[in-house]
Amino acid sequence: MKNFVYDFFRWLAIILGYPLQLIFFKRKTYYENNVKRKGWKKGGALVISNHYNVLDYFLNMFLVAPRKLNVVTSEMPYQNKFLSFGMKFVGGIQANRITRDMSFMNKSAEVISKGQLVQIYPEGRNTPDGNIHPFKRSYVVIAHRANAPIIPIVTDGNYGFFKRASVIIGNPINVADYITTTSPMPTKEELNRANEIIFNKILALKQQLEELKASSRKSKRNSKQ
Repeated sequence: MKNFVYDFFRWLAIILGYPLQLIFFKRKTYYENNVKRKGWKKGGALVISNHYNVLDYFLNMFLVAPRKLNVVTSEMPYQNKFLSFGMKFVGGIQANRITRDMSFMNKSAEVISKGQLVQIYPEGRNTPDGNIHPFKRSYVVIAHRANAPIIPIVTDGNYGFFKRASVIIGNPINVADYITTTSPMPTKEELNRANEIIFNKILALKQQLEELKASSRKSKRNSKQ
């Protein structure tokens, strides 16, 4: 019964919020190598993204709608009764940085293994300076345990009613290409290697996004001449 209530209000939020997000984000979506791929259409997957602020989640939520985007968050929302209740509607999975409770990795893997989507921000914090900071490696463990692809997303964080957000979606990443162990916990060397490769892929996506935006601005200027 509880799940039905949570799903009802999630759908209500999507329906009511859809027109507003079209105005607020005015999202321009690009794809890696200009090849349109939607790896979240079906099956379980781990969505990773850079992290400007809480609005990143709502951008991605409507990006993958109507599918539910469960999200790994810090302990902060759970310290407020209202926010803690709200986390149930978005499938919140707590990663407590104070207690260093690592159970969120198994919880996330279980959700993905059931065919759902989980969003995690590997930087582990907001990075409003526009740079992509080093990744925590827990996301690699989650994808490995769930035996599921990683869907990389990079946003420019340009949110607001008089702005336009741009986002690029990368090709699905198969962690098994970098981790061969069958153990639930990869070796330190495998984790470091996989994390470095994926982090560099994200940096490349950010660079491609900037180039695509610059190309789009140039085309607009030329069309006005």
